[in-house]
Amino acid sequence: MKTSLLMLVLIMGTSLQGCSIFNLQQDSSALKIQLDKIQSWQVRGKLSIVDKQQAVTGYLTWSQEYDEYDLFLSGPFGQGSSHLIGNSQYASLSVGGKDAVLADTAEQLMQQHLGWQFPVLDLRYWVKGQASPNSAATEVRNSIGLLESLQQHGWQVHFSRYQYRGNTWLPGRIKISGHQLKFTFVIKEWTIRG
Repeated sequence: MKTSLLMLVLIMGTSLQGCSIFNLQQDSSALKIQLDKIQSWQVRGKLSIVDKQQAVTGYLTWSQEYDEYDLFLSGPFGQGSSHLIGNSQYASLSVGGKDAVLADTAEQLMQQHLGWQFPVLDLRYWVKGQASPNSAATEVRNSIGLLESLQQHGWQVHFSRYQYRGNTWLPGRIKISGHQLKFTFVIKEWTIRG
């Protein structure tokens, strides 16, 4: 009797496992449609940045409402902060509570004030686990169709720790490297608003 019950449990477990894998598998075009629908969201997590001279770690809260973005980065124990807001028409950056500096793009602000050449507007796609539609990309997908890595604008982006949110899978860890910079964003909380 115990052997029969054990066999039944094993068979059911194998069947359920097969179903869950089947349900996870998606072609990249269906996944792109799902991700494109997510236009309003917020993520919170830990961000580390490493360049030639230093390594910085902080806590990032990022709100995105279509093309409007609001990124707030604070240091450990609330020490030091940076606040970047804007859209495709303008960008505003304040660092350490100083008056905000304005520019036409976030990329200009990053270059002028932090010395980084970084495709800020493409991040809204990368954080969702998809390539930006703004330029060509080379993609590598895992066995269930989720983006594992991509190369775009001279940046290498790796995705891992996917979590199921808003009827789709979203990355929980993103590593970005290139142009003598390394970023690691560990997402603790996804909030999908639309």
